[in-house]
Amino acid sequence: MELVFRLAVAAFVIVAPSALFLGLWRGLHALRDDRLIERMAAETGTRPADLVPNPARLLPDGERGPNGTDLAICAACGAPNPADVTFCHDCLSRVR
Repeated sequence: MELVFRLAVAAFVIVAPSALFLGLWRGLHALRDDRLIERMAAETGTRPADLVPNPARLLPDGERGPNGTDLAICAACGAPNPADVTFCHDCLSRVR
């Protein structure tokens, strides 16, 4: 009987964190309200991506990144890239 109890506890300790994480992931995914963002975009005539704030797009050229490197902002997508790159890491368009 003790062996069965120990095996049950071991199975719970192994399975429970994964199950809790998957439950949290599904819950957070359910909280997204994509229909609201699409409706707002349709009413204002903008793209849905423009309604979601992206702090990286607010960085001016020459701004320093978190590790002290210079950043070059992509003109196509607005993603910050290291200053010495030729192509954007997000959309692969030419930065320089």
